Amino acid sequence: MGEKETGENAQKNRNKKWKMAYKARMRQIVPGLFLGNVEASYKREMLQENRINAIVSLTDAQWDLLVHMSDTCDFIDQMASPVLSSLPALPIECKHELNDEQSGADSEAISIHCDLGISRSPTIMIAYLMRKLNMQQADVLNFVQTKQKAKPSSNRTRQLQVWEDVEFHLWENEERTIPKPAYKAFMEHVAALLRQKGLTGNESLAPQSL
Repeated sequence: MGEKETGENAQKNRNKKWKMAYKARMRQIVPGLFLGNVEASYKREMLQENRINAIVSLTDAQWDLLVHMSDTCDFIDQMASPVLSSLPALPIECKHELNDEQSGADSEAISIHCDLGISRSPTIMIAYLMRKLNMQQADVLNFVQTKQKAKPSSNRTRQLQVWEDVEFHLWENEERTIPKPAYKAFMEHVAALLRQKGLTGNESLAPQSL
């Protein structure tokens, strides 16, 4: 009886965690830029309350987020509010009140989300802040994790490392036909792993063990 109760309690705890994971939520990471989950993208009141004027959705993202990083970062720059555009560094919060300009409370904002807001959307958030502020992924990841639970998969942290290694430019030429060595090596590595698994890389619901 005791073992059965323990198993039932464990299942209840797992169910509770999944329910919490899918509960609509979004959190401002830097002024003008929010990290959220897919449920939050359906909540009109939440979007209005946080003045969201653009959404980057990664619910159908494929294996290689890296190839889309430049275009996604460009889009965020195009849609950025003045407070985000003028962001000079990662904000250092104090325990006292922040003024409106620091908090971005009166500015429009962009929301980046995936299903749970734990791996794909933080990866793109980190990539954007890395490029904008010319920072290393470890420093940006540590900052984001102080704001929101974020745990990019090993595959995505590797992509962020490549993003850092190529200095936020994947291609040697404007036509995007010649990848930089670090990106080429990554693509060859991923292609080999996909072949081993009988995949192509175009699957929308890819396993997380790549």
